[in-house]
Amino acid sequence: MSFRSAFKFVLLLWIALAPVISRAQQGGATIHGTVADPDSAVIPGATVTLTPASGKALTAQSQSDGTYTLHGVPAGTYSMTVTMQGFATFVKQGIRVAAGQSLAIDAKMAIQVESQEVQVTAQSAQVSVDQDSNASSTVIKGKDLDALSDDPDELSSELSALAGPAAGPNGGQIYVDGFTGGQLPPKSSIREIRINQNPFSSQFDKLGYGRVEVFTKPGTDKYHGNYSVQGGDKSFNTSNPFLGAANTQPGYYTLFMIGSVSGPLSHSASFTVGGSHRTIIDNNIVNPSGFYAVSPTATTPCAPGDTNPSCMFFSSIPESARAVTHPQTRSDISPRIDLALGEKNTLTIRYQYYVNGSQNNGIGNTNLASAGYNSESTEHTIQISDTQVLSPRVINETRFEYQRDYSTQDPLSTDPTLSVQGIFTSGGSSLGTQRSTQTHIEVQNYTSIALAKNFIRFGGRLRTSGESLTSTAGQNGTFLYSYLLDPCTDPNPSITKPSNCVATTTPCDQANASISSYQCGLPGQYNATTINKPTVNGRLTDVGLYLEDDWKPKGNLTLSYGLRYEAQNVINSAHDIAPRVSFAYGIPRGGGKSPVTVVRGGYGIFYDRFALADFLTTQQLDGTAQVKATYINPGITCTPTNPTGCGTSTSSRPTTYTLGNGIRSSYTLQSAIGVDQQLGRAATVSVNYLNARGVHEYLSRNFVSDQDFNYQFQSGGVYHENQLFVNMNARLQKVSLFGFYALSFANANTSGSGFFPTSNTDTTVDYGRSSFAKRNIGVFGGSLQLPYKFMASPFMIAQSGTPYNLTTGLDPLGTSIYNQRPYFVNGDSGSCRVSSDFSSTQTGNLLPVPINYCAGPANFTFNLRLARTFGFGPKTESAASGQGGDHGNRSGPGRGGPGGGGRGPGGPGGGPMGMGATNSGHRYSVTFGAQAFNLFNVIPYGTPTSTLSSPRFGEFTTLATGPFSSATAVRRITLQAAFNF
Repeated sequence: MSFRSAFKFVLLLWIALAPVISRAQQGGATIHGTVADPDSAVIPGATVTLTPASGKALTAQSQSDGTYTLHGVPAGTYSMTVTMQGFATFVKQGIRVAAGQSLAIDAKMAIQVESQEVQVTAQSAQVSVDQDSNASSTVIKGKDLDALSDDPDELSSELSALAGPAAGPNGGQIYVDGFTGGQLPPKSSIREIRINQNPFSSQFDKLGYGRVEVFTKPGTDKYHGNYSVQGGDKSFNTSNPFLGAANTQPGYYTLFMIGSVSGPLSHSASFTVGGSHRTIIDNNIVNPSGFYAVSPTATTPCAPGDTNPSCMFFSSIPESARAVTHPQTRSDISPRIDLALGEKNTLTIRYQYYVNGSQNNGIGNTNLASAGYNSESTEHTIQISDTQVLSPRVINETRFEYQRDYSTQDPLSTDPTLSVQGIFTSGGSSLGTQRSTQTHIEVQNYTSIALAKNFIRFGGRLRTSGESLTSTAGQNGTFLYSYLLDPCTDPNPSITKPSNCVATTTPCDQANASISSYQCGLPGQYNATTINKPTVNGRLTDVGLYLEDDWKPKGNLTLSYGLRYEAQNVINSAHDIAPRVSFAYGIPRGGGKSPVTVVRGGYGIFYDRFALADFLTTQQLDGTAQVKATYINPGITCTPTNPTGCGTSTSSRPTTYTLGNGIRSSYTLQSAIGVDQQLGRAATVSVNYLNARGVHEYLSRNFVSDQDFNYQFQSGGVYHENQLFVNMNARLQKVSLFGFYALSFANANTSGSGFFPTSNTDTTVDYGRSSFAKRNIGVFGGSLQLPYKFMASPFMIAQSGTPYNLTTGLDPLGTSIYNQRPYFVNGDSGSCRVSSDFSSTQTGNLLPVPINYCAGPANFTFNLRLARTFGFGPKTESAASGQGGDHGNRSGPGRGGPGGGGRGPGGPGGGPMGMGATNSGHRYSVTFGAQAFNLFNVIPYGTPTSTLSSPRFGEFTTLATGPFSSATAVRRITLQAAFNF
C-alpha cells in the first residue's frame, strides 16, 4: 500500500464514521456519589473537583447528606480530587466518562495526619475493566518519582528495568509525550511515568509489555519553581575491586543541578521550564591481560612478534595505570507553553535542547587507553500538540515532532587496532573519525469517540528519520590475534606456518607450546577499509494506521478489538497487518458491589521496524563507497609497521554488507492471560502469563567465497518466550510501593540484526537459550513517610545472571567471524569457569557446547533517598484551610496537555515539589537529603571472560553496568539540597 493509498484509507474511515460522530452530538454525562469518612459517616461541605485532560475543571460540594452531583460533564478521561478540612485528600485517576452516562463514584476519606505540615495522600486502589486501568501497569508520579535517579542516563536504565523484560531481542520503547526517540526530558519537567498500560492497544506499534510513556508537566495558574543541587566525590564512595589493593584511583566527583519554574502567561496561557546540568569527572577502569616487558611500570604491550625474551605474558597491567580519567558534561533545557485557543482547543508547544560531551570513551575492561575516543552531541526537539474537543463525545489530537541531532567522534590515536581475543585491545580505535547529522520528523493524528457502551479510537502516524554520516571507520586497519598454542604445531591446515618454526631461539620454537600468535607476530586476520566516499546518506520512512473499539456490553465486561496497518520503505514491508484483541471481565459480587477480581486476556501482532543504522551500513560497505579488504592468515610479514606485507589487493577478499533477498519486517505474536486482584482499598496485585513467538527476526549471515565475504541482513530468525509477571501497587497513608517480579524462559536463534549464526545452512545449530531473557528479575520502588517528617524513597533491582556464549577465540574455517563455539571434554556438561572442561577442536565424538550455555552472576542493587523538608514563609491557602492540598496546580485554560492532562488540587505530585519534597504547607520550603546507590555495597560483577583461548577464561574482569554500578565505584552516595516555592 502506498502512502497515497494510506491517505485514502483515512479519508474513507472518516466518511464511514461520520454517522457515528453525528450521533455522538448529545448531552453531557452526570457524575454523582457520596463522600464519607472511614466509618461510613457522611461528610458535608467537601469540595469535589473533576479535572479533564484539557480545559476547565468542574467542581461541586457535598450536601448535608454527603452526596454530590456534577451535571453536563463532557465525554473524556478525568481525575477526581476530594478535599475537606481534617481529612486526607482523596484522589481517583483514569475516570472514563461517556456522553449521556450516569456514573456513581463514592469517596471514602481518611483522617488527616499532621495536616498542618505534611500532605498525606490516601488513594483508593481499585481494579477496573477499563483497558487503560490494568493493574499490571505502573504509574509513577509525585513522591514516587523520588525513588528514581535524577541523572537522565541512570533514569533511562531504571525505567528499562521497571518496564520488565519485554519479549524478544529488541526490548521495550520509551515515549515522551506520545513521541518516539530522542532524549529523556530533565526530571524536573516530568509529571508522571506510565509503564505497560493497555498492552494490546492498537495505537502503538511496539509491544505493550515493555512500553514506557513519559509525560511532561503543564503550566500552572500560580508561579511555582524548584532548584536542587546534588553531588558527591571519591571520599563518599567505595572502590572498584579491579583497582587492586593499592586503590591508586585519582580523585573524581559528580555535580548535578536541576530545576524548573512554571506559572501563568495570561488568562489563557501558562508555561513551564525545566533544565539540568551535569558535570562528571569519572574514571574508566582498565583490566586487561597483556604481553609486557618485565617492568613494574610497563603499561603498553610489546609489539607483535617482538623477539625480546623480556616480552612476557602478565595477568594485568600495573595498578597505578588502571584508572583512566573520563570527563563528561551534559546540559538540557525544556520549556513548554500551554495555550487555550478557546474553550475546546488547547495548543501545547514544547522545545528541548540537549548537549553532551565526553572524553576517553570506549576505554575499560580489556580496552587500553589508546583505543578510546572523544565524542560530543547536540539535539534540538520541537513538539507541537493540538487537542480539540469537537463535541461532548469526540476529541481529536494532532501532534508534530521535529528532531535534529549532530554528533562528532574523534579517536585518540590513528594507529592500527591490535586485538588479542579475550586479552586486550590496544592501538587506535577502529571506529575512526565520525560526523553525523540526523533528522527525525513525526506526525500523528488521533481521534476518540465516547459512546454509551463504546469507546472508539482511530488515527495514524507518519514517521521519517534520515542521517548523513561521514566516517573513516576501519581506515587505520585491525589486526586480530589469538592466545593459542604454538602455531608451528597447530594441526589446522589453514594456519600459515611461519618460516622460522624450525629455529631453536625464536618465540615460535616447537618446544615452547605456550607461545601465542601475538608473540609470534602471526595475525589470524587483518582488515582495512579504503574510503572512496566518506559521506553516505540514508532515510527510513514508515506509516501506521489504526482503528480500535472498547465495547462494554455489560458493566463488568469490556471487549476490545482493533486493527493496525504498517508499512516501511527499503525492505519488503507493504502489508504489515496487526490485529489486536483483548478482554477484561470483572467477577460479579453480591449486592451490586464493584468487582474486586478482574480476569484479563489478549492477543496481538507487533512489528519491528528495520533500523536506520543497519541501512547506513549497507550504504557504506557496498563495495564501492568504502571497500573493506580482509586478509585471512596473512603471514608473519603482516605487521602494524608494515601493512603492505599483509598482501596485495588481489590476494584480499573484499567484505560487503547488503540487504538479503526477501528481507521483510520481523514481528511478534503475543498472547496473555491474567488476573487483577484488589487487596483492601489501597493495594492491587496482578498475575499474568505471557507467550510470545517471534517470526522473521533480524540477523546477519556471511556467505564466504574465494572472491569475497558477503554479509547480508536477513529476516530468518525465530524466538519463543514464556513469561510470568506478578505486579503489585500499594497506596497507603504513609507508604506508597510499586514493583513486579518476572520469570522468563526464552529460546532463539538470533539476538538481533548484528548476530551471525555459526552455520549459514542450518540455523537450528544456533537455536537455544536466548541472551535477552534473564530467568528472574524483580524491581520495586516507592516512598515512605518516616517519623520526624523524613521521607524515604527506596528502589531495588534484583536479577538472575545474563546468559552468555562461549567461543574458542579462533576462526578455523576462515569465515572472518570469530564465533566458533568449543566442545565439551566430558560428556555434555562443563563448568563455565574451568577451561579444561572444553576443547577448541573436535576430536572423537565430542559434543558442541550449546549457544548461550553459561550465565553470568546474579546482581542486586538497593538505592535509597532520604530527605527532610522545612517550610517557611506564609502558609498556602490549602494549609490555612486545613485541607493539606496545593491549589496552585489547579488545571485551568491551557493547563492540560496530551496524554493525561493536569490534576486537581492536592493530587499526587501537585505543585512544584521536587527531590523528596513533601508539602510543607508554607509558601517556601527547603529540602535536604542524601541518596545512596547500591546501599549494601554488593559487588555487581559483569560477565566473565568467555573466550576459551584466553588464559583468563572464566574470570571476572569488569563490573555490571546500567543501574547496578558505575565503572568507578561499587557504592555511591550523593548529598542533595533543594529550594521550592
